[in-house]
Amino acid sequence: MKDLMEKSLKNPELLGTSEGIDRISYLPDDILHNILSSLYIFDVVHLSILSKRWNYIWRTMPYLYFDIFRFVYKRIKQPWDLVNAENFKDFINWVLITQFADNLVCFKLRCGDLFDKGAIFRWVRVATSRNVQELVLSFCPAEPFELPFCVATSESLRVLKLELNGGILKLPNHMGFSQLKLLNLERLDLSNEHLTCCLLSKCPVLEKLILDECTFGTTIDIASTSLVYVSLQKGVDDGEIYRNCNVKISCPNLKVLKYGAPMAKDIILENLFSIEVVHILFFDLDDVTEELGMLVHKMIKNVPSTSALKLCINSISGLHSVSREVRNFPVTFYNLKSLKLTVTIDVFSMEVMMLLLKHSPNLEVLNLFSDDADGRDENLKPHEPSESFVCFESHLKSIKLAGFKYHDNEMELLRFYLKNAHVLEKLIIVWDRHADISEEASEEVLKFPRTSSHVVVTFLDFNLKSRSRYRTI
Repeated sequence: MKDLMEKSLKNPELLGTSEGIDRISYLPDDILHNILSSLYIFDVVHLSILSKRWNYIWRTMPYLYFDIFRFVYKRIKQPWDLVNAENFKDFINWVLITQFADNLVCFKLRCGDLFDKGAIFRWVRVATSRNVQELVLSFCPAEPFELPFCVATSESLRVLKLELNGGILKLPNHMGFSQLKLLNLERLDLSNEHLTCCLLSKCPVLEKLILDECTFGTTIDIASTSLVYVSLQKGVDDGEIYRNCNVKISCPNLKVLKYGAPMAKDIILENLFSIEVVHILFFDLDDVTEELGMLVHKMIKNVPSTSALKLCINSISGLHSVSREVRNFPVTFYNLKSLKLTVTIDVFSMEVMMLLLKHSPNLEVLNLFSDDADGRDENLKPHEPSESFVCFESHLKSIKLAGFKYHDNEMELLRFYLKNAHVLEKLIIVWDRHADISEEASEEVLKFPRTSSHVVVTFLDFNLKSRSRYRTI
């Protein structure tokens, strides 16, 4: 779309048809606004030279996206300096004065550490006065940033995203996000343990909470009756922040929980009566210990109603390390339909996988990613189940093995599933990006005995373009 618009500025006739009729300009305002919503505002302003119609479209544009880095390097194509920063500031002021959109759908600002909070406050105040629904702010404050009162009391705001590059967030004395549905905090210092609780208590209809690369104190306490989605994400940097922290989540209406961070000191899941999707990914682990295994074991025990479960390789190894607890698994996942596991295909991972399958009687989809880099345990022979697995007999219809390298252990695993999955309909094998693709592998798999009479075996390249497809008769 952006390329088309740039070409049309040089050749306005491109906006019309061969008969010279300009059909695009006569589209309804809201459709044109939606089409232009992915563009930076300076690109939209550029369109105003086409006609009075396009001048009106940009002046009523309810999507305002200001990014100083795109402004300097992409538009004026000059080296970075303070003069260009002032030009950008003047541009924002000019747009906000010239524009007359009464109801802003989205206001985005990305400006690094270039402006003081006074300028940012003025721009945010204009956005909230125009009933902004989504507010996205990304900058580097030189001091603790107190959320503007106009934001904290806005009755139009539905989505708030803040990225402060490690800055400290403060809340005004009086606040109440009466309509806020999504709160995304990225790279914030949330070491004040009462701040998160205070935020949530002031968001009566909040449905989605994302904490991405944030720092915390000794406790993260997330308790809400309105939340349906919670995501905690933290890379390998500053892993000690999580390892010294207790995470507690108590949300009776929560449907999706995603934890992708270093191992915390403790993770307590309570009252997750409505949970449907659980992702557990632990990063930055030099050694998998029984402590991790016990933590994972405790977490999945407390989400028995989930219908989709995803576990990382560290979680699988940790579960095996607590062999007694794993063998005496205390819960059956009656609602589990989809299971995703990252595994090294060895005896230990297979024991955990079989245990999960045994306790998932209604499982329909199994997705595996093989992290078996060196092909160890090449003599792997998966044990035949000593008792029938309900999911094998009547429910498991789709199996996918990604990261396939044509190792013997992977072939044995495919043989095992074809032999034991009675109602299997799809077996999808995705080659590892570095693997030497071989037709010999597909031919060998086709010769494996299978119980299901209508299973389709599909081999895919890493880019997911189908390489070959076979159907048994």
